[in-house]
Amino acid sequence: MINVADYFSVLEKAPDLFNKVQEKVFLKTEIDIVYSDIKNWERSNLLSEYNEAEKGNWNKISYSEYVWIKIVEQLKDFGCNNEDIIVLKKVLVNKFKVNDYIALFDEIKKIIGNTEFEMYSQLYKELNELDPHKEFNFNLLDIFIVNIIYTGEQLSLFIRKDESQYFLPFSDTMLKEYSNSNVRSLVDDFLNFPFYNIPISNYVSKFLSNRKDIKNNLFTMILTEQESKLLKIIRKNFEKIKQLKVKYKTGNIELIEVTTIKKVALESKIINHIKKADYKKITIDIANGNIVNFEDTEKIKL
Repeated sequence: MINVADYFSVLEKAPDLFNKVQEKVFLKTEIDIVYSDIKNWERSNLLSEYNEAEKGNWNKISYSEYVWIKIVEQLKDFGCNNEDIIVLKKVLVNKFKVNDYIALFDEIKKIIGNTEFEMYSQLYKELNELDPHKEFNFNLLDIFIVNIIYTGEQLSLFIRKDESQYFLPFSDTMLKEYSNSNVRSLVDDFLNFPFYNIPISNYVSKFLSNRKDIKNNLFTMILTEQESKLLKIIRKNFEKIKQLKVKYKTGNIELIEVTTIKKVALESKIINHIKKADYKKITIDIANGNIVNFEDTEKIKL
């Protein structure tokens, strides 16, 4: 656990905090993510690169790696494909050299013009004073995690669904920066695209202790928790869904009925589905005397 009281608003401890979030502290088998999923994602190159220098810690992950795995889990629940996750990983998780960050800031400057962002201007100045070939021992995700702990603010990433290398971090401070600058229109344009909303601060909060002194900033989520669950159901099965009914009670989603179509080649496969008990109500379609598919209606109570 990371004691927030040690780092909250203590600027001189920021370097130590970067080291802290990279400590290998969690066993992969003991976190709140299915271990077989982790192994599958590793084989698909979705997680951090294996470091030969840390053979003794091959089964452990850092705070930062835990957050990334939670992001992958969320994106997979949303139906995001592996290729898009790998693209995001290269930007968010891979470590950059000084000249990489300078190039990134230069690209941002081209977009926003002469607008000064307090949170970036000092960093940009310091970057230009360093060896351009120096490699940092932290990545962008580490920066976001440290920002959450240091400021005590909620932070979410809005990731473009069509181009996952483009994302915007949102926190109370960042929203003020966006609103008080001439990039407001660019932010508005970004929000016109479909995007994934990833609540990073929710994942970070799982390993924080002594948070009573943190500002209780409630970040306004575009989707409620129930709406988010509904969206996951739709995105995960959208190719098979025939019908979806949503029942409300006192303004809240109470029940979702999802009807999906499953094609079968042999009658024996119906028995397999029955044995798995993966249905609530079943309707069988027959063509030319043969079973061609069946509809499976599942009721999900929220």
